Amino acid sequence: MLEFLPECHSTNEELLLRIRLETLNEGYVLHTGHQIAGKGQRGNAWLSEPGKNLLFSIYLTPKVLLPKQAYLLNIISGLAVVDALAPRVSDKVELKWPNDVYVGDKKISGILVETMIEGGVIADAVVGIGVNVNQSHFPLATATSILMESGVTCELEELLEQIIQQLEKYYLKLKSGDTRGLLGAYYKLMRWRGEIHSFRDKEGTFDGEIIGIDDTGRLTVKTNNIVRRFDVKEIAFLY
Repeated sequence: MLEFLPECHSTNEELLLRIRLETLNEGYVLHTGHQIAGKGQRGNAWLSEPGKNLLFSIYLTPKVLLPKQAYLLNIISGLAVVDALAPRVSDKVELKWPNDVYVGDKKISGILVETMIEGGVIADAVVGIGVNVNQSHFPLATATSILMESGVTCELEELLEQIIQQLEKYYLKLKSGDTRGLLGAYYKLMRWRGEIHSFRDKEGTFDGEIIGIDDTGRLTVKTNNIVRRFDVKEIAFLY
């Protein structure tokens, strides 16, 4: 089922509320024209002009996943967004760990996955996806949109359908146990992987090479011939 709200606080919050109050079928999609209090990773706000961008959440019941495997939902969502965006823009589309989609050096999309655990597995999950589509100005110079990259206005409903179709494809692969295939696809698109860049952690700045992610989704970075692992709030990408 697809439900549209002209305006809401956050599609993730609205969908989580519906899960608590009623029985929903897997694949239920809630999208909106404007989020008053859109949520990003690490508690950041997701800012978007009304009616210009794609803002939606989808309900999944991935009971085959353990809590430590929640990162795989980020991966399949990111792959789905890249597949839908790549034909629409001329620059390379990449996935920045843990949950952002970049075109060139600018962010075009973000993903927020929220899960509920029951019986030792992920019983319910809400995947929130925001894509900058027809907005032409942003408060941050590091943001971009399909319009800014292509000069072409995009039909939001059409893009939503394409992302959902791609997400279903990758979700079926995930449920079939094809983790290796999904990680292989992710690594081909992983921003900065195999390159030397500068990062910052609680001890200061350092240069390192992104190797990939471990089996709990932590970022693995090789520095001074040592592979270090970082959770979401433990490392910042510099340049």
